[in-house]
Amino acid sequence: MDEFLNRFRKMWNNNNRNDIYFIGGFGTVAWIDVKEYEALKPDKIAVDGGEQNLKELNVTFSKPLKELLSAEAEVDDAALISIDSKGIDIRVRQGAQFNVQRLSFEEGQGVETLEEAKVALWKVIKKGQVQNLKR
Repeated sequence: MDEFLNRFRKMWNNNNRNDIYFIGGFGTVAWIDVKEYEALKPDKIAVDGGEQNLKELNVTFSKPLKELLSAEAEVDDAALISIDSKGIDIRVRQGAQFNVQRLSFEEGQGVETLEEAKVALWKVIKKGQVQNLKR
C-alpha cells in the first residue's frame, strides 16, 4: 500500500496544473486560473462560523428572501446555501425545480462578520421591497 501511495504522490506532484475546473453544489461550475486560485484567501465571513452563520441567517432571512424572490415568480422555498464578503447564494425551489440565485450586497459593502451580514441583507431586502412597490 505504501508503494502505491508513493507512486501516486510522485505522479500527482509531477503534473503541471494549468486550469482548475470548480464544481460546486447546485450547478455552480467555473474555470479558475491556477495562479489566481493559489493567491486566494477565504473570506473571513466564510471561515468564521461557516455553517452556524448560515443556520442563523436562514432562521432570520429565509421568509423575507422568499417574499422578495416571489415578486418575479412564485417561490415555494428560499434557503441561504453560502455566503462570502460580497453576497449570498440562495437555493430557490419553485415546485419540483431548484435553482441557485446570487444576491449581492450593496456595492462597496463587504461583510466580515455575522452582524455585518445581517445589516447588509436587511438593506438589500428593504431596497428590493421598495423597488417592488414602485412597479
